[in-house]
Amino acid sequence: MKTLFLRIFLSFWAAMLVVLGTTAVVGWYRFQQINRVNIDIKQLANEAAALLRSDGTEALPAWIADTERKYTDRQIFIVDATGEDVLRRPMPHYLRRYVARLQDAGLLGENRIDSRDIDDPLVLTPLFTDRDGTVYSIMIAGPNWPMNILNATDVRIVIVTFALLTSGLVCWSLARYVSKPVERLQASARSLAAGNLEARVGEEFSRRRDELGVLARDFDAMADHVRNLLAAKEDLLRGMSHELRSPLARMRVALGLARRPGEDIARQLDRIELEAERLDTLIGQMLQLSELRAAEPVLTREPVDLAILVSEVVEDARIEAGAANKRVDAVPSSGIVVDGDQGLLRSAIENVLRNAVRFTAVGTAVRVKLSYEHGRAHISVEDQGPGVPPAELTRIFEPFYRVAASRDRDSGGTGLGLAITARIVALHEGHVSAHNLPGGGLAVRIELPARSVHASAA
Repeated sequence: MKTLFLRIFLSFWAAMLVVLGTTAVVGWYRFQQINRVNIDIKQLANEAAALLRSDGTEALPAWIADTERKYTDRQIFIVDATGEDVLRRPMPHYLRRYVARLQDAGLLGENRIDSRDIDDPLVLTPLFTDRDGTVYSIMIAGPNWPMNILNATDVRIVIVTFALLTSGLVCWSLARYVSKPVERLQASARSLAAGNLEARVGEEFSRRRDELGVLARDFDAMADHVRNLLAAKEDLLRGMSHELRSPLARMRVALGLARRPGEDIARQLDRIELEAERLDTLIGQMLQLSELRAAEPVLTREPVDLAILVSEVVEDARIEAGAANKRVDAVPSSGIVVDGDQGLLRSAIENVLRNAVRFTAVGTAVRVKLSYEHGRAHISVEDQGPGVPPAELTRIFEPFYRVAASRDRDSGGTGLGLAITARIVALHEGHVSAHNLPGGGLAVRIELPARSVHASAA
């Protein structure tokens, strides 16, 4: 996957390579252009010799300056008997080696030049004399590749101009590549903060495969989550207001009846007490669900033996079931240990079991089974009640949701128990599901990651 860091790094690296490559091409072209200019060194030697005979060495500096202006990027050296340039300028290393060989051969000095000297294969540059017979040699130094070429003004102008254009284009492209999605993210964030829950960065940027694309996808996911949370909050508020009105209305009715002359006041007071208890239960469950749906709920992680926990919940449920002529049967199992909050796990299992006891038919039993498969603990609670329409099997875990057959508040349900169970199981990295049994009834299955299994009777 291409990252933003890699793109920026490669962009600047490519720009540097382009600038260096252009520098090499321009320098080489300029080097070849200079070398294509042919200089007649013998003609220059004749001019220098004539100038020496007529005006002496004092006229050489002006002649050298004029000649160098004529032949750009070339240096003209007049070497005297001492092996130095008459202007006392430093000479290139390869010319110094050549001058040393001339001196060793005795070709520089106050000697007359004869035909033997001129035909000597060591003599690579013209030799000439002044009026006193002192032998001089003229030498031409071309530009050294690449440094002298790069010192040329025209070459520098071309390279600097191209470098500025290349770096400017690369920086502009990178700035646009980075700033455009950032501006879009900023606008979407402001729109979301202003209350537009549909504000999104969009696929144009979320399809990108760099860090900004990941950020865009995370922003869109966050916006979806915020919208869903606010929608769930509104649904929860509507459900709460609806659920709270029902017991309050029944309490008002009971209070009105109690005020009538001759009415059974004790019976109405019992009714008011029952509704108050339901209100207390409902408010407690709403607070619990609100805490569980917080961004970072506090969980106490400790080893929990599910076999012991399930057996305790079953024993408590048997008391409630016996009062309604119902039973709770548990299948023995080996001890299964998970890491979690024992209180919350007890609440999750208890909500499912009490719901099953509530809806199973009179004279029937609720079956509870605990098992272990492939690192997962499975808690299955099966009743023999009316079941749930297939289309509503997933919705029963939503807050305040009831299937049509169970809308009766006299059943004692608040519509929050299974929602609390689903949230608790999710916080423990588990999963809860429901399905109808072939012979009738509903089965709710809780899956939790198991830390270990040890052999102990249920």
